[in-house]
Amino acid sequence: MVVGNGTNLIVRDHGVRGWLVSLTQGLKKVELRGDVIEAEAGLSLKRLVQWSVQKGLTGFEPFIGIPGTVGGGLAMNAGAWGAELKDRLLAVTFMKEDGAIVDVPSPRLQFSYRGLEVPGSWIILKGQFHAARGKRSEILQRVKFYSEMRKRSQPLDYPSAGSIFKNPKEGPAGKLIEEAGLKGHRIGQAMVSDRHANFIVNTGGAEPGQ
Repeated sequence: MVVGNGTNLIVRDHGVRGWLVSLTQGLKKVELRGDVIEAEAGLSLKRLVQWSVQKGLTGFEPFIGIPGTVGGGLAMNAGAWGAELKDRLLAVTFMKEDGAIVDVPSPRLQFSYRGLEVPGSWIILKGQFHAARGKRSEILQRVKFYSEMRKRSQPLDYPSAGSIFKNPKEGPAGKLIEEAGLKGHRIGQAMVSDRHANFIVNTGGAEPGQ
């Protein structure tokens, strides 16, 4: 199993059978080639946003605060505030099961809401993204805006696995959970957040099976 930061995984206490390969140990480079940003799969999305601010490149501001990597973000088509990672994408570099390296242009990739359809044996090595120029001060201002929005609307003061449920066609999952009367509901030390109902937070010592 190939993982990035593991931010979308729940692992049993006794571990996992087989090998885990973490791309965060080596594939962390990002560079600008003309109008193309090449970001390796192990690079954190936070670092990608910070780097784009330094270079005066816009388009990645909404992804500040998403605790994942470029590879994981592409695999699940990560998004926030109406933006998705595929919106900036030009191509993805994969390694196939036989070790062959292939570049697949974005139009040939089948993205969906929080998903990307590729053979399970393929490994994402890097993404190529469109580089749009902007004023560094304005880009930084937008990053700060999205960061503050996240702090105000999400329970970042407790451990959690982030948003738990995908939004169904009926509307935001958090809103539906709140309408069901479960906002603030507790089982042991696990609680449906009273700030954002699509988060299940650990208020202290919660464990599986409690």
